[in-house]
Amino acid sequence: MSELLRLENVWAGYGDAVVLEDLSLSLAAGESLALLGRNGMGKTTLLATLMGVTRLRRGRIFFQGQDIAQVPSHRRAQAGLGWVPQERDIFRSLTVEENLTVVARPGEWTLERVYAMFPRLQERRANLGSQLSGGEQQMLAMGRALMLNPKVLLLDEPLEGLAPLIAQELLHIIDRMVSEGRMAVILVEQHARQILPITRRAVVLERGRVVYAGDSAELLRDGTALDRWLGAGATQEGGEAAPARAPAERIPAIEAIQEEHRAIAAILNGLSRVVQDIEDGRLEPDYTLLASMIEYIAEMPDKLHHPKEDQIFALLRTKTHDVDEHLDRLEAEHRDTIHATSRLDRALVSYVQGGAASFPGFRDAVRSYIADEWVHLNTEERHILPAARRLFAANEWDAINADFVRNGDPWSGPDNRYAELFRRITLLAPAPIGVGAAPAH
Repeated sequence: MSELLRLENVWAGYGDAVVLEDLSLSLAAGESLALLGRNGMGKTTLLATLMGVTRLRRGRIFFQGQDIAQVPSHRRAQAGLGWVPQERDIFRSLTVEENLTVVARPGEWTLERVYAMFPRLQERRANLGSQLSGGEQQMLAMGRALMLNPKVLLLDEPLEGLAPLIAQELLHIIDRMVSEGRMAVILVEQHARQILPITRRAVVLERGRVVYAGDSAELLRDGTALDRWLGAGATQEGGEAAPARAPAERIPAIEAIQEEHRAIAAILNGLSRVVQDIEDGRLEPDYTLLASMIEYIAEMPDKLHHPKEDQIFALLRTKTHDVDEHLDRLEAEHRDTIHATSRLDRALVSYVQGGAASFPGFRDAVRSYIADEWVHLNTEERHILPAARRLFAANEWDAINADFVRNGDPWSGPDNRYAELFRRITLLAPAPIGVGAAPAH
């Protein structure tokens, strides 16, 4: 089989943090690879690096013989890298069928074929993404990736959080896709005994470095090595895997915050790419798209706002002083949110009125805002949420979770304004946020 994907001496991470160190691996066309390792060892970072959403410090990434280290994420998706992230990232305000067709690209994976692979999606084709179960959302996320007709499918812990029967059903579907051999697959999963039998090769990561690269069957037979690299749970026998996380670790409030972070991060990535493409002359200014993205940034966090500062931030201060500096800065930035987004609005108005001559001012305003927002999101994800998860008692989380539920859902209601806003962005923005403006007929 010809080589499809190759990483050479890659060092990558987030901001100043390096997660992957001197990592090299290759993948042939039609090959299946199990990517294994304990939590925090770099598996998700490796997939994110392949998609271009981490900071690549050193090394080279080749896809179909071309160096894609500097290629933006949406062009990697168009070239044939299909990513199903751990968070699924479906469009919750669109129907199942709209989720699938809005990203469709020509190829063997059609709507009919996806429905044949996932009959449950056909049954729920008129349901909104927000009305699906966790297993159905995972199937939809996989179906969306397949509709891009990728040459490589990246699956990040697709079985996480699913009931055992649903997990087994999804595992059977993955096995069918892998066995067909027409599409290469990289599969991340905590439980080695579930995926080693259906993959040909395996790579084990430890602290961002490759400690094993070889035959899946050989690794499966080596229980001592599995225990050493993955923990005793990796080799347990029986039909059901151990749960990916203890029930107490599944905290609805944290999941709501992270869902908001993922949505904002997606829009920030999209806005950054649109502005860069305008500057490079690859894209004509689309003021409707720019206004829609800024409207999302300005209004959705407020509409989705949760008892984060009053509950989580305040309670955290009573538990530890280690994160006080981060909390002080975050609270100041939250208070400045209206002013920060107003600066974006004014810069866009100036750009619309002044034309190309005013673009540099708009570009600089966008880049300044995005840089600050990345620091803000990373601070919450890397310092605040882990500290709260570690220090809060179960009854304290019960109270916080209840407040998040009472906060309500801005996507519901007769007007459904925010669903329409997201749909507009989806149709106008380039991949991976959307598919760009629909072609004229």
